[in-house]
Parts: sequence; C-alpha cells; structure tokens
Amino acid sequence: MATFSYKALDSNGRFVVGEIEAADPRDVSRQLEKLGYVALDAAAGRRASSEKAGRWLAWSRPVGRREVTVFLRELSLVLRAGLPLDEALLLLAGEERRGLAAVLRDLRSAISAGSNFADALQRHPRLFGSDLVAIVRVAEAAGNLDVVLEAVGQERSRTEQLLDKIANSLRYPAVLLLIALLVLVFFLVVVVPQFAAVLRDFGQQPGGVAGLVLALSGFLVASGDVLAGAVAVLMAASLIALRRPGVRLFALRQLGRLPGLRGVLELRRTVLFCSSLATLLGNGVPLASALKVLVDLPGAAAGGFDQVVAAVRGGSRLVDALGRVGYLPPLALKMLRVGEESGELAVVARRTAEFYETKLTDRLDRMAGVVGPAAIVVIAGVVGLLIVSILSALLDVNQLVS
Repeated sequence: MATFSYKALDSNGRFVVGEIEAADPRDVSRQLEKLGYVALDAAAGRRASSEKAGRWLAWSRPVGRREVTVFLRELSLVLRAGLPLDEALLLLAGEERRGLAAVLRDLRSAISAGSNFADALQRHPRLFGSDLVAIVRVAEAAGNLDVVLEAVGQERSRTEQLLDKIANSLRYPAVLLLIALLVLVFFLVVVVPQFAAVLRDFGQQPGGVAGLVLALSGFLVASGDVLAGAVAVLMAASLIALRRPGVRLFALRQLGRLPGLRGVLELRRTVLFCSSLATLLGNGVPLASALKVLVDLPGAAAGGFDQVVAAVRGGSRLVDALGRVGYLPPLALKMLRVGEESGELAVVARRTAEFYETKLTDRLDRMAGVVGPAAIVVIAGVVGLLIVSILSALLDVNQLVS
C-alpha cells in the first residue's frame, strides 16, 4: 500500500484535497467513490508534496502542454459532476500553479462577459491550438463538452507519450556524439600538447596521422578563444534563425533527407496526421475545417500539406490529394481510402494511427539498440587511433635515442 495525495469534489460540489492509502490510482478512485467523492487527480504522496513545494521555486515557469492536458481532463470531470463552466474554471484556478491559474481566471472572465468557451480559448493561442478550439466549438453546439474534453485529454496524453519516446530515442545518440566531441577536444587540447613538448625536445617532426594530430592540436590551442567565440555566435544565430518559419521548414526538409531520420519522421507525421484527423472528425468537426487545423501540424508544411488543402477545396478527394504529394505511405493511403469510401474515415484513421504508432515504436527501439553501441565503437576507435598515433611517434623517438 502507498500513500496518495488526491483532489476530488464532494457531494456539494466543493473542492477537497487529502491523502489516502491505496494500492494504485484506480484503487484511490474506488475508495473516493465509496466516500461520495468525484476523483479529479491522484498522485503518489512524495511526488505531490514535491510539486507543492516546487511551486514557490517554479512560479515563473511558462505553462506547458502537459499541464494543459491535465487541466482538460480535470475540467471534464468537474463538468461531469454538474458544475457550471464558469464555476468549474474558478474552482480549478484555485488549485493550479500560478501561470495556469491566471489563464483559467482569464477564461472565466471572458465567459462571464458573454463569450463562449471556444472564443475564450482563442485568447491564448499558444496554449490552446486551433484543433482544440474547433473541437470545443462543435462540442458546445452539441452540448457534450465534458465527454469531448475527456476524449481530447486522452488523445493528447497518447500523443505526448509518443513525442516523449521520440525525443528520448533521439536524445541518446545526440548525447553520445556530444560526449565524443568533448572527449576529442579534451584529448587534443590537454593531452596531446604534453606529448608534443617531448617530441620538440628531441627535434622530431612526425608525419602521417601523428603529424596531423599534432598540427590540429596546435591549431586548437592557439585559436581556442576565437573558435569558442565563433561556436557561441553560431549557436545563438541558429537559435534565432530557427524562430523563423521559413528556416524551420528548410531545416525539417534537410533532416527528412537523412537516411536514419527519414523513416522516423515519416512515421511520426503519419501518426500525428491520422490521430488528429480521427479526433477532429470523431468529435463532429467537418472535413474542410479539420484540414485547416491540420495545416499547423509539425512537419505539415515540409510535407506539402498546403497543396493537399488546396486540392480538396478544389473538389479533389482527400486520399487522392494526399497521394499526389506523397504525404503518407502507400499502405496508409489504402486504409484511408477504404474509410473514405465507406463513410467511416474517423474510425479508419484511428486504426491507421494505432498501426503506425506500433511501427514507429518498433523503429525507435531498433534504432536506439543500434545507434548506442555503434556510437561507443566509433568513440573508442577515434580515441584509440589518436593514442596509437602519438605512442607510435614516441616509440620512433625512443628507437632513435637508443
């Protein structure tokens, strides 16, 4: 049994917090239901206490995507308990971190002034994207906002887990390459000059690999400050340039041509497109409006999705337009064609997303299993080559002396 910190609503709609011993979060929900509470959230006691203490230290941290996802699911539960939307927002604002709490109070103010929830969300486009606004607008018209918010929250959680897995898989080889570069620089700047001094004392000028290593080491030592400044300026300029949409589009297209990343990016784009399409269509958003939203998906511009939108507006079928620009793999197009012809495009898109999500997970696992050992072998090979070249030059000197 573990101790969990929970948030819940009592029978009068009041917000309550506390701790309870349970086997897992599902057990927490069952025990709270027996007490007449509606469970909103449950977390392990240590984690909850650390988050509460961290609020004072991280008060200026911007609101993240994961926080928005948790808010959507909590709002769904509160609305399902029978609270009006404005009261639900006020209730949740009292328990959220300062940044998100301010956003929720602004949403409540907009709703109190006569705006609907979708228009209020548009006041914060960085947190609530056009896809969420479109879904909420349809849900408000249909009167099932609580159900739709729960579905959107679940879908966002799945997407976040997938993106985290992709980031972790790419982060591992990137860290290994950075470590290899730092080890190489340390060897050339600190270790090699010690041997170079010995060789100079004996008046030797090694050639071949040893001479190249010594020359590179001397250049780095003599121009280290200039090179460090140039690298810093280049990194800062790159970060500034990547804020421009055109530069990001160019960078994505170049990354998509790399042999190792091309397949991963294509699978990721397929999963995001199919899952987003299924969510939008499944919650009543018309296809034309859904396509306008999907233009903002990561990688959409690099894949030429704007041409797809233009073709559909001109009367072309969605699958035909996707096939002409090669936006999706052939198998995905065949599956979506079946859904389009049968009138079950949302259902088929969901199944397609699940199929390609499995393929993407397998690809990432294989890539991580290959890249890690390969990077270690390359690092060991480069460092070993440098050491052997220097030791060979020292052995030559030793033979001359003897």
